[in-house]
Amino acid sequence: MESCVTDDFTAIGNYCYIGKYCYLTKVNIGNYCSIANNVSIGQGEHDLSKIFTNSIFYENAFEELTKNCCEIGNDVWTGVDSIIKIGVKIGNGAVIGANSVVTKDVPSYAIVVGSPARILRYRFEQKKIAIIENSQWWISPPSEAKNIFQRLELE
Repeated sequence: MESCVTDDFTAIGNYCYIGKYCYLTKVNIGNYCSIANNVSIGQGEHDLSKIFTNSIFYENAFEELTKNCCEIGNDVWTGVDSIIKIGVKIGNGAVIGANSVVTKDVPSYAIVVGSPARILRYRFEQKKIAIIENSQWWISPPSEAKNIFQRLELE
């Protein structure tokens, strides 16, 4: 994770790839995720209802600016230069398009793009998504996961 900055509250699953110049704050990342270069997840947000915006006025700036954790499912692909706001949950198998700003939860296997990110389409039909979800292939090591993929391709 060259030049990647994480905090002590971030957990990264097995078999993940994280590119250069990423900033990860209070995020739980599932297995087999691919995060491209220059991605920010869970960075602090200022409370605009307060009179001030400068963080020096907070008692504990880190805690107040990063109140909610992000949850990234398994096998999520996050494109270059994307931003995922604090507290957002990304479902399994989702794809975050390059340069997207994700402000809301993303369902499993959805492809989202834009600023703010919107669902472009789903990778599979709902029936196929249910079959993939039920397989829970992401808890297996790569060699077993490949065997599961072969069976799923036939269904």
